[in-house]
Amino acid sequence: MKKAKYLVFILMLILVGCGKKQGNEKVEPKVKYVVTKQAENRVMNQIFRSDAILEPHSKVDHKTEKGGTIQKILKKNGDKVKKGELVMVLSDGPTESAYFTAKANYASAKSAMEIARNNYEKFKKLYAQELVSYLEYVNYENNYINAKGEFEAAQAKYESAATDYDKLQRKADISGVVGNLFGKVGNKVSATDNLFTVIDDSTMEAYVGFPAEWLNQISNGLEVNVEIPDIDAKLKGKIVEINPIAQSDTKKFKIKIAVDNSNNLIKDGMYSYVVVPAGKTNSLSIEDEAIFVRNLLNYVYKVENGTAKRVEVKIGATNLPYTQISSPELKEGDRIVVKGVFGLEDGDKVEENTVIK
Repeated sequence: MKKAKYLVFILMLILVGCGKKQGNEKVEPKVKYVVTKQAENRVMNQIFRSDAILEPHSKVDHKTEKGGTIQKILKKNGDKVKKGELVMVLSDGPTESAYFTAKANYASAKSAMEIARNNYEKFKKLYAQELVSYLEYVNYENNYINAKGEFEAAQAKYESAATDYDKLQRKADISGVVGNLFGKVGNKVSATDNLFTVIDDSTMEAYVGFPAEWLNQISNGLEVNVEIPDIDAKLKGKIVEINPIAQSDTKKFKIKIAVDNSNNLIKDGMYSYVVVPAGKTNSLSIEDEAIFVRNLLNYVYKVENGTAKRVEVKIGATNLPYTQISSPELKEGDRIVVKGVFGLEDGDKVEENTVIK
């Protein structure tokens, strides 16, 4: 019995000793397997890509200035019109009355001015011949000056009233296509209501903000690519305007892109992607799958002495599969993780160039 107790005691000592040994063991960090490539200087095509909303070259909203009631509608949405062609006829009592009154006043003032001018010219000659007194001559001169002033005032009122009256016969201000025409005969409209819109969509345009560092690489006439998902089209456009003043918020420069639309495929307001070639640059680059984003910043992992170091980078041109990168912590020849980025953390031990299954 004593022998059995002794054996149990010995076994307990062995177990306790084993437990202490296991507790003091140092746990080695787990090594992660990655594939790396060297960062290299490459000649990269600088390509700027931006989204844009396409709009017609010309777009004019048509109003009446005074309002009125629609009497006739001669066109419908989608119809082509020429500049000066009649689209809609309206009536408005106050506008018509003001026009005819102003027209009559203008005619009366013009007649009075002509009579006063004839008298002035007559007495001017008589005064020069010393056949009338200075007071008589000055009286006719003043009459003419006053009549001329009244005529000019009447003329201004008449021209203003005529403009309002003419817009009751609402004609197209430009050649193009009618849109936004939704009124009906008998509808009353106010001075601020848009009766219809005419667009010249033979050319479509869009403004995009362009980075300052590439501005000297582009010029008017440069060909660009325009992709329009809505109509599944990839078209050619060109730069037609470069604003020399930077936007105050983004510090970018607005450039205008124009796309031929003679086939009328593109419609006002369509969404597009614009790709602008901006020359070439010799710069540090790496395969784009090496770049990852955290908190809206771009990073890569550089391997040093078997350890992954997270490095923030600025990215530039992308020429698949390579993307331009820059950082004061990177140079040509640095080994960058291109496979195994997912799940990797700063400071992890890594083993390079192992095939990941």
